[in-house]
Amino acid sequence: MPVSRHTRLLSSLLVVLSVVISTQLNAEGQSEIAIKRAKFFANEQLQQQAPGAFVLQPQAREFVNSAEQKTYQQADDLVTAILAHPLLNKAITKWPELTIEQQIPYLKEIFKLEHQVLNIEPPTLLIDTTTYPNRAVNFVFKTDFSGKIIDTGTVYLNPEKLKSQPHYGPLAFVIHETRHSYQYQLAQLDQSDALSQGYKQAFIAQKQLSGFSFSDFLTLNNEYEAFLFGNYVVGRLTNWQVDMVNMGTFASQFDNKGVLKINLKAMAKKHAARQSILPAYNRAAETQFRLRK
Repeated sequence: MPVSRHTRLLSSLLVVLSVVISTQLNAEGQSEIAIKRAKFFANEQLQQQAPGAFVLQPQAREFVNSAEQKTYQQADDLVTAILAHPLLNKAITKWPELTIEQQIPYLKEIFKLEHQVLNIEPPTLLIDTTTYPNRAVNFVFKTDFSGKIIDTGTVYLNPEKLKSQPHYGPLAFVIHETRHSYQYQLAQLDQSDALSQGYKQAFIAQKQLSGFSFSDFLTLNNEYEAFLFGNYVVGRLTNWQVDMVNMGTFASQFDNKGVLKINLKAMAKKHAARQSILPAYNRAAETQFRLRK
């Protein structure tokens, strides 16, 4: 039976409609991916507003070089103190079996041990579900850097939100947030060395800038170093067998042999002294972008 003109026209319209829908869906999919990428990767334009505050910029290169040795040394001291503490040592071996409620007494003890090891004035420790109901953790600080310590900051933990974190997440976070108090107190002294100035610039940028991507925020000097510190401690305590892909950028994370996933010092050596390593970081961060949920 011959196909009518009406049928052929209808068939052609269906083909055109199918192509239009497919093109639109493809465009929407590409747009969604572009948005996700913009929210993850580092942004040169944003970081140039305060280049000394970001470890990917040449203005912070001295900070990165100065911080590394101090970070690992103090992290090793904290690991030694935790392993020498009978209750904490035992708790670490069974940490994945503990509920957040069972972890809290140990988190308090680690918090206490850390500020003692770092030889700083203790920050306030606040553990509740109401002060910052939408946050799992927080470090609350002011931006008065007058040359003396007038505030130690507040370390905040939300037990309800922490329930959704990986098993070792609460442990890593209490170490990370307490490390911020060390940084903050050093920044308030407003000394001329690279660490004091690097932390000061990062805390100010954290307050004043907006539009941070995941990588922008976590390559601030203070965030990069606090994650480096916390991940190193957890890594040593667990023989590098814990992998938490969202715990900072790969520049602050270690593989199962204790090697940095992205080594910024090594990366910087391949660039001129005044050259940003942000593009090279973004290329290296593709793996983390794909792994993140």
